Amino acid sequence: MKRYSVAAALAASVIVVSACTNDPQINAATGGLAGAAVGTQIGGGSGRTAAILGGAAVGTAVGAQTQIPRY
Repeated sequence: MKRYSVAAALAASVIVVSACTNDPQINAATGGLAGAAVGTQIGGGSGRTAAILGGAAVGTAVGAQTQIPRY
């Protein structure tokens, strides 16, 4: 259960950190790193590599789409 709380905290932090800039490349890189970190917490055994790669892919996609709204 502790793994999932760490993963949830990392997932929430990627949204906060990636929203600090309007540069999609920086947001994608930040999201990919955070997603890989979440994948290391969730994955185990032979599925760890898949979890890391999947987390990085999802984090990159989410980070690239996140931008600060202009009012």
